[in-house]
Amino acid sequence: EVQNLKVRILNIVGEELISDNLQEFIGEYTKQIDLSNNAKGLYFLEIETNNGVINKKLILQ
Repeated sequence: EVQNLKVRILNIVGEELISDNLQEFIGEYTKQIDLSNNAKGLYFLEIETNNGVINKKLILQ
């Protein structure tokens, strides 16, 4: 199924650190993200597709 895909990493106050937009995407999406230069703490992964939005917490230790 063809999807428009938006992947974002947000900090605790909602500032966008990383954003990736894919138009007419088909298949599996894999991306390695280096957050080692960011402060330890809570971050959010947001994945938006044609079917809705998925939000996950990321804890950087």
